[in-house]
Amino acid sequence: MDLLQVEGLAKAYGSRRVLRDVTFSVAEGEVVGLVGANGAGKSTLGDIVAGRYAPDAGLMTVAGHAYAPLSASDARHLGVGAVEQLVRLDPGMTVARAVFRDTDLADAPDARVRARARAVLADVGLDLDPDQLVADVPRFVHGLVEAARVLAEDTRLVVMDEVSAALTPTEVEGLHAIARRLRSQGRGVLYISHRLPEMLDVVDRVLVLREGRIALDAPAEGLEPAGLAVATLDGAVPAARPEALPWGTTAAPVLIPAARTAPEAPAPRPEPSADVALEVRNLRVPGSAAGLDLTLRRGEVLGLTGRRRSGLQEIAGALTGEIPAQVDAVSVRGEQRPVTTDPGAAPLRLAAYRPDDDAYGMDPRETIARTLSDAEWGRPEDLRTEIATLRGVIDTVHRMNVRTMSIRTVFGALSGGDQHKLALARWMAAADGDVVVVHEPTRGLDLRSRREVRRLLDDATAHGRSVVVVSVDPDELAEVCDRIGVVSDGRVDEWLDTHEMSAADVRAAILGAVATPA
Repeated sequence: MDLLQVEGLAKAYGSRRVLRDVTFSVAEGEVVGLVGANGAGKSTLGDIVAGRYAPDAGLMTVAGHAYAPLSASDARHLGVGAVEQLVRLDPGMTVARAVFRDTDLADAPDARVRARARAVLADVGLDLDPDQLVADVPRFVHGLVEAARVLAEDTRLVVMDEVSAALTPTEVEGLHAIARRLRSQGRGVLYISHRLPEMLDVVDRVLVLREGRIALDAPAEGLEPAGLAVATLDGAVPAARPEALPWGTTAAPVLIPAARTAPEAPAPRPEPSADVALEVRNLRVPGSAAGLDLTLRRGEVLGLTGRRRSGLQEIAGALTGEIPAQVDAVSVRGEQRPVTTDPGAAPLRLAAYRPDDDAYGMDPRETIARTLSDAEWGRPEDLRTEIATLRGVIDTVHRMNVRTMSIRTVFGALSGGDQHKLALARWMAAADGDVVVVHEPTRGLDLRSRREVRRLLDDATAHGRSVVVVSVDPDELAEVCDRIGVVSDGRVDEWLDTHEMSAADVRAAILGAVATPA
């Protein structure tokens, strides 16, 4: 029996038509994957189903009854809930209280809530202490806490929107355990994700949303990630999956055509220079990093990954000066830097980029043109500078394949993926230093966009810059890095050279390494 039925759904923002005549269903006890390129309308569709936005046209039913929620809260009362990647939880709550907020146990005694939360978390394999404060839980694990909460609700249908985007492989398994439990209870799940190999391991059916329409509705069995990725871009029929695979200016509008063909396979990354850009000896963070040696070559993209409690984030914080650390020696381009034994010192202060939930630090009301330029415009003597700046903006929009009709479009009207790409491009152009740290540069991006980000990093390294990529996504690391260090117990246990391994072998090696408890 169909739990959710959507017929002829349409949605537009101004002149931009995001959804066009979308029709699909989700049955009881079914997990349906929703995939598509950045800007295809996936999140808009999920938001409509979850009650955040109203459609311009079309009908929805839930369990045979007309469904037209007025808000997300109204949707929950009607049996439809949602879990977002960047859900906002009260930092002062315990994990147990967060799991059972807005449920029948919300006002129950602490001991009862704690016991029930411990059982729910253990049942789905989430390694979280029920008494731990939400403020002390990594930001991107909040989505898992929210996903666990839906098990305690009366929700019949759950929309999961890119919850897995920044989760470790182990945490993804916890998320999938929740989805499977919902399925076993006869509930339905609409699972939105760009991480295709993982998604195909949990969904029963896949919907491909392309240019605002459902372009493919097929059983997950027999689909394989590479073919499905191409299908989201140009409509090619996905190949069968081999059984052996696991898994404000006044200028006139400038028209920006969107690419319509699948991206070419990326060329092999050039070998970095033999010159050393950064050398760190015996980096220590009390309680987290026990002694890390790090050598980064000029023009190299070096990845760091590991389990949530491996010391990875503490090492990254030490590199950027956000966490006090000690080192025996630091050398930048062969020049020794003074070090101190002060336990509160920050011997390194590398520039760092982190995608976040506030439009990446940009003003969502500002135009693309002004977002990508800090120049002061409007004075007659600045005409040549203004023209050159606009040409640079247009070039960036073209290179990053941003889906927009004009550089006068406001930043907040872009898809999340396009916002991420432009924010990263602007940051890379403005960041100080020959060595920079970038967290999750391709998080939530489709195949084409991931390769555009790789080209952005390649451009930076071709001009002598070196990059440290911090990520828990093995596919992202395999795509953009020259070497990858797997962190365990505060030190690198294994180095992987991507020039000597296939992407599949890199992914398998990372998954195998992080599967062993740190």
